[in-house]
Amino acid sequence: MEKRWVKKEDVEKQLYEIVQLMQQVDKKIGNVIEGMIHEQYEQSQTKIEKLELHLENIENRVSDESEKVEEFQQQLPLPTSVSSKLNFV
Repeated sequence: MEKRWVKKEDVEKQLYEIVQLMQQVDKKIGNVIEGMIHEQYEQSQTKIEKLELHLENIENRVSDESEKVEEFQQQLPLPTSVSSKLNFV
């Protein structure tokens, strides 16, 4: 069996290069994750804005309808039979 001797400096150099590569990979992964989080945040904000607009439209429609109901109720005459019965109670 043949033994291969490697200089300590060569091993240290290779380990240093490996560590540098690992740091670069870690930094790139961090950037990718940060980008994904930012994208998710923007998408969520867009959805929230759409939902707020939808809710505002619904509130406006409900308000308009309740105004119409109030106007209609004010136009209805109170039956005289009810008012006369109230007087006798």
